[in-house]
Amino acid sequence: MGSLKASALKFIEWSLYGHGALHFVELGFALYEEAYITASLAGFGAMTMVLGAVFLGRDHHHHARRPAST
Repeated sequence: MGSLKASALKFIEWSLYGHGALHFVELGFALYEEAYITASLAGFGAMTMVLGAVFLGRDHHHHARRPAST
């Protein structure tokens, strides 16, 4: 089961990288078309995806929630 979870997390990490790469392509086209508002949104999306992949990648540790005290 651990291998399946590790594989799924790796897939999600690479999906975030890919999504970020597509946003960089979108950014390039928007700059070419002089659509600067769209370019700024695409750049923000690209950075969000890539940074998400970097910081939430394999080094991210999810902590279990503690039960509420009664």
